[in-house]
Parts: sequence; C-alpha cells; structure tokens
Amino acid sequence: MKQKKYKATVIGCGRIGAEVGNYSKEVQPGTHAGVYQNHPKIELAALVDINPDKLKVAEEYFPNVPLFKSAKEMLEKINPDIVSIATPPNSHSELVRLAAQFKTKAIVCEKPISESLKEAVEMIKICRQSKSLLFINHQRRFDPLIRKWRDKIKSGLIGNVLQGSCYYYNGLFNNGTHIIDLLRFFLGEVSWVKGIFNLKTSVFREDKNIDALIGFRNGTRVSIQSLSKNYGFFNFYFYGTKGLISLKNLTYEIEYKKLIKNKYCKGYYQLSKPIKKEGKARSFMSSMVKHVIACLERRDQLVSRGEDGLATLKILLSLRESAKNNGKLIKKE
Repeated sequence: MKQKKYKATVIGCGRIGAEVGNYSKEVQPGTHAGVYQNHPKIELAALVDINPDKLKVAEEYFPNVPLFKSAKEMLEKINPDIVSIATPPNSHSELVRLAAQFKTKAIVCEKPISESLKEAVEMIKICRQSKSLLFINHQRRFDPLIRKWRDKIKSGLIGNVLQGSCYYYNGLFNNGTHIIDLLRFFLGEVSWVKGIFNLKTSVFREDKNIDALIGFRNGTRVSIQSLSKNYGFFNFYFYGTKGLISLKNLTYEIEYKKLIKNKYCKGYYQLSKPIKKEGKARSFMSSMVKHVIACLERRDQLVSRGEDGLATLKILLSLRESAKNNGKLIKKE
C-alpha cells in the first residue's frame, strides 16, 4: 500500500522560508520548503508570498510547486496538514489565526512567536480551540543531540549549574530569541533579568542588541553578550560543580570537560581536557520536521510549544524594558 503523505505549505518565501541557496550542503535542508520537499512522508503542496519577486525566486528552486499570493486562497484550495509561517513577527498572529480557522493539524511558526504578549496568548488559545498543534521554530530544541545533552545536565552530569555564558549577534529579537529559548530549555524558568543596550554591536535600529544578566529559579546566573553583524559566534558554556558543558560552532558541536584536581596547586581544581566531543554541521530543520511528524503520529510530545514561545517573548520584552531603564532589575512572575 502506498504511504499517505502529509501536505505541507509555506507562507513566506524569504531566507528561512524558501531561499535554499543561502545554505551549504552540510546543513541542507535549511529552509521550510526545502525540508518538506526532501521528506519522504511529506508533499510540498504550495508556497505563498505577497511579494512577487520572492515567488519568482522560490519558483526557481521549486519549479513544480503551486504558488499563491494569498494565504487564504491557498488554505481554501490546498487544505494542508502542515503550514509553516516564515514571515515577519508582526504578521504571525494573523496567519496563525487563519491557519487555525482552517483546522490545520500542525502550524510551525517562526520565532519569535509575536511582537505582542496579547497576540501570543490569543494564538495559543485559538490553536487549542481548533486542535491545531502550534510549534515555535526554535530549531535547536528539536535536535536529538542537543536534547540528549540537555538531559545529561538535568541528570547532574556536571553537578549543580552555577554559572553560564553565551553569545549572539544580529538583534535580541532576531538571533537573541534562540539564546533565551535554549537557556530556558536547559535551565528552566527565569526569576529576574537585567539588560543594557549595546549600540556598538547593534545592527538594527528597531532591534538593538542587549547584553544581559539573567537569574534562574534554580539559582544559576547566566551572562549574555552580543557581537557585531554576522559574527558567527553563537556559543553556550554551562559551568557546574562537577564540570563544564559547552555548545560551540553555532551549537553544532558539544564538548564535556570534568572538574579535576589542579596539578599545580594543592586544594584547587581545574577542567580536564575534553572527555567527550560530539556533533558536526547538520540540518536543524530536518530535526524539526521529524518532530512535527512524530507529534502528529502521537509518538512524541511537543518540545517547542506556543507556551514556550510566549515565555521566551516575556523575557525578551523584560530585557528591553530593563535596558530602557538603564539596567533596572526586572523580576519575573
């Protein structure tokens, strides 16, 4: 019997939506359209963009896929199982609502979930009412290797996590949202934040970089530092009472070091040479689509829900509030 395929569509044909040429073969597929086209259980059924130039470029990569300028028209004619929303954040709410009204089984929304807490809450509510699964595409949450090492930290491999440090570039609400979300994924909920604008590293006037200090409910403190445009350094370091786990090279690589006796000074400690190193460049989008299908088939539970996107958005907005008030400490609920 021929396997039934899920029909997937993409709204927004920009860089992460359908511009395949921006990504090397090591990390392909790197777009929503690319990953759907390459998955054996999925049929890429349509692409949507209000910009005709974007559609023209998308057609070069996906010549046999129907193109639409209207998301509503696409939903009416295609009735997809999966819809990716790869448009700017200010359009997420409207498009998620529209997809939910058509009872779309799975909605994959790019990050951040929205620009507004009210809109984010409404998005979650309407998806719950329509029984649509709402995924926020914080890609690294879906990756099996990152999930494995997150579990190792939670199981106490490096003891109590005391401090963390991480780095990002190209805007707090753009790339920084991945930082905040992955910190929540590893360390849990946030107690307080302090943020300062970094105009020296900022690229976008509307989305300035913010350097920050964040306190978590488990007692861990994490520093976040911003770098200049397209710096390419997107790393995490988690320091525990028994060792260090670091996520390097855009988090493709993970390294574990153990705390050992210092060979020079009695009574002091140092980090060992790497005990374990794993990972290489790979497609985080492939992990995303595998997870979406597993959730549709009830083989897994959502790891990046609308509620997670909302929690991350609250932290982002609190950091912006703190920065606007010269680093005022903002306590979280």
